[in-house]
Order: sequence, then C-alpha cells, then structure tokens
Amino acid sequence: MGAPLHKKHKDMWNHRLPGTYYEAYGLTEGFFTVLDKYDYEKKSESVGCPTPFSDIMIVDIQGNELPAGEVGEIIGRSPLAMAGYYKQSDLTRQTIKNGWIYSGDLGFTDDEGFLHLVDRKKDMIISGGINVYPRDIEEVLIQHPSVREVAVYGVSSEKWGETPVAAVILQQEAAASPKELLEWVNERVAARFQKVNKVVIIDEFPRTATGKILKRTLRDM
Repeated sequence: MGAPLHKKHKDMWNHRLPGTYYEAYGLTEGFFTVLDKYDYEKKSESVGCPTPFSDIMIVDIQGNELPAGEVGEIIGRSPLAMAGYYKQSDLTRQTIKNGWIYSGDLGFTDDEGFLHLVDRKKDMIISGGINVYPRDIEEVLIQHPSVREVAVYGVSSEKWGETPVAAVILQQEAAASPKELLEWVNERVAARFQKVNKVVIIDEFPRTATGKILKRTLRDM
C-alpha cells in the first residue's frame, strides 16, 4: 500500500479525465482490490473489490470475521501471495495466519462487498477511550484551499491519553496560519473527539522510499 488517496484528489482526477479513473489497493505480499471506472460514481469512497481468485475479509482482534459495516483489520489471500519473508520466520508467522495475510490496515466492507479503507492500525489514536481515525480528520482538513498535504497523528496527553495533531504543507503562495487552520478544521469535524489539539506547518514530510508519510517521525519531531 502506498497511501490512501483523499477523495478531493479522486474527484479532481475524475473531473479532469472523466471515465478513466481506476484505483488499486493492495500489499506487496500479494492481494489486491480494484475500483474501476464503471463503479467510481457510486463507490468513489471505496477502493473496490478483490481481483479474480483473491479474497479479503475484515476481522476483529481475535481473528473473527466481522459483518459488513464494522471496522476491523483487512486480511487477504491470493494465488499471488508470498510464501513468507526471506529469513524472517517470526515476522512471517505474525503476518500469515491460516493462509491469510494480515495487512495492518483497518477498513470495512459494504453490503455489496466493496472495501473501504479507514486507516493504518498503528496510526489509530485512542483519545479518552475512543478510537479516532486520523484519515477522517485529514479528509476534512485537505478541503481547506490553502492546504496541499496533511498528516494527522496522535501525541501523548495527560487528560486524554492521546490527542490529534495535524502537520500541514501549504499550497504555494498560501499564507494560512496554524491558528486559522485549527479553528477551521475544528468547526468542521464530525465529532468532538476528532478536534485537533494543534496544527503545525512544515515544508516537507519525512517519507519512506515508497512515498508513505512517516507519522512516527513526525510524532518524534
């Protein structure tokens, strides 16, 4: 998985090049879903369905299958799946269980079997005992006209355990202040527990070789 594409950018692509949009979600380890151009209009918030001969399932922390609409870990299997990590038997056992690859991603399926991404399991924020998914907040803040990229992550809080912080890269020539962005997003998030504690403006994000934003590094910074 590279990184989830915000709906704002999906819609922009489809507006400029209508009828051409395809989105793929998957793991190097070997399973995929595809949202094709024929399903985009009705399922634009999803990442599609499994490819032929592939299966996905949403499971709880015990590995039990969850019904449509419930958030859990995404697992999958496919003829293309890896046999294991080279010379890393412990990691292989953690990742492959009973033939299913555990992705570390959270999501849910809808009643038609389309997969919806929620967030990375390790990026979930637990604030006051409530699960807060950074991507839900990112989808709001990316709508601000001055924001080019955003990453939300949790930091320690004496009161709540963790609290959300947003790191933002501004559009060229934009001059929005952290205070303005903080007030703007907190007026628009869906729930009180999604309110951001702080906005930080930076020039660039730390990333992996494949382009994923390193939220742990942002947190340490």
